[in-house]
Amino acid sequence: MIYYRQSMDRQAIEKEKSLIIGQIKKYVPLIRPFFELKMDLASYSRQLYDFEVQPAHKERQELVKRKITEKIQKLFGERAMRDLQVNLDAKLAFNIADHHMVLSHPFLISANIVSSVGKFLQAKKQDAIIVISSGDIPPNNYFSRSGFMFHGKRVPLFSVSEREYTSYFIPSREFDLVKRLKDIGRWKEFSPEEQGFLIDEEGRMRSFDYSGCDNYTDQMTVAVKNTWPLMFAESMRKTLPELIYITQEELITECLIEILQEDNCISKAVFDPKFREMVLNNFRGIVTTWRESEGKGTHFFWRKYPGQPRSLRMFVEGDRLVPHDQRFANLSVPFERGAIIDLLRKREIYPGLFLIFSVLNFYCGVKPLVGFGSAVYLDFIKNAWLRTLKQAGMDEEARLMSGIETSALVAGLALIFKKTNDKVGPMYAHDIFFDGGITEEYLRQIFKMRFADAFSVGIADMYDYYSQKYVPPEEKIKRTVGFLDLASVVFDWVK
Repeated sequence: MIYYRQSMDRQAIEKEKSLIIGQIKKYVPLIRPFFELKMDLASYSRQLYDFEVQPAHKERQELVKRKITEKIQKLFGERAMRDLQVNLDAKLAFNIADHHMVLSHPFLISANIVSSVGKFLQAKKQDAIIVISSGDIPPNNYFSRSGFMFHGKRVPLFSVSEREYTSYFIPSREFDLVKRLKDIGRWKEFSPEEQGFLIDEEGRMRSFDYSGCDNYTDQMTVAVKNTWPLMFAESMRKTLPELIYITQEELITECLIEILQEDNCISKAVFDPKFREMVLNNFRGIVTTWRESEGKGTHFFWRKYPGQPRSLRMFVEGDRLVPHDQRFANLSVPFERGAIIDLLRKREIYPGLFLIFSVLNFYCGVKPLVGFGSAVYLDFIKNAWLRTLKQAGMDEEARLMSGIETSALVAGLALIFKKTNDKVGPMYAHDIFFDGGITEEYLRQIFKMRFADAFSVGIADMYDYYSQKYVPPEEKIKRTVGFLDLASVVFDWVK
């Protein structure tokens, strides 16, 4: 993400802001209501959980709950559900718009506040916040440049040669951030005070109990859980809800091992040739599914790259899934129940986002708490499912899916800012750690903000994303307003 200098006056910022919002409203109508919300952030967060769950979905969710419980107990001990105050008996609504990595980016860390405002500043500790995060990401991704940001400088956790790995396949590793900075000649970029902080941070990362971890994604769950309290002033930590990340790839893999043994719309999509062809045709071109002609996405599963923690995309050829990279044609997978379940168990394949969202949100009915991208493509996926089910005469399943809400937006709002030299700038997680955490006063202030105002700070990034996909080229605005310009107007009260 690029943050632009605050160089525009308030009137110019407001004028261009209005133009951008107008285009987003016009070409991405699903997002229009968020710019018109009158309620404050606290009220918005509370209403996220005002929904009904169908009895069939409640029954299916028992599998999801069991798998989450097993994972938490493996990483944190048999008493973890009680000790961490994890409650899966409430309505299941999880943030799915997050990446499985260290706490870092302003858009992502704020999502865990927006989704759970009612759990903060309470007299007693509230139930844990569960996040179903994406482990199908490289260390070098949009929200993390191979590590984390600290005071505007990148701190690497991965080498250049590791940047394109798939997090899901990365083995357990040492967190040697200080050594990496010294090896690449960047240690002197940090002041003595910053260096002391980074030395302490490395020691903290290494001190966590990783004994229950099998791989890097397990380590990240442990690290996030243990660094989350540092986001807040010490006075708030005693009653702070826990934050637990579960990778969506592993969770849905474990669910699929059981779901694919039964007769349902998910297993039909994989094993029934006629229904599978309908699915391939109806979902083609949707973001996160597949576009074979451009070599984008994957059909149902990703395949492990031989000898490296990377992934191979797979496309259907006849009665098999075949790697798009023809060098690995010998790794094709037959559409046989036993073969696919066996590869899932061995972590040789894992579900793509189509299957992840289809299982978690549309088959099991877990409400997704989304970002400004997923709010749109999940709606497309839902409509494609409804069309497919109606074509196949599966009316009852269509009825169940029709009630799933896909527009509960929590990610894409940056909330934590600081004024330095009279300029407002966003704080990344480690900036917040360094300063001792968010104060109670600051939290109360943002909880009172109008949701629409907070949401508008991200429109520069939203527009860059949406204009590539939905705005006609001849109507695109040549954007000059940037994230910091917008923040300077909305968060002008920040000290």
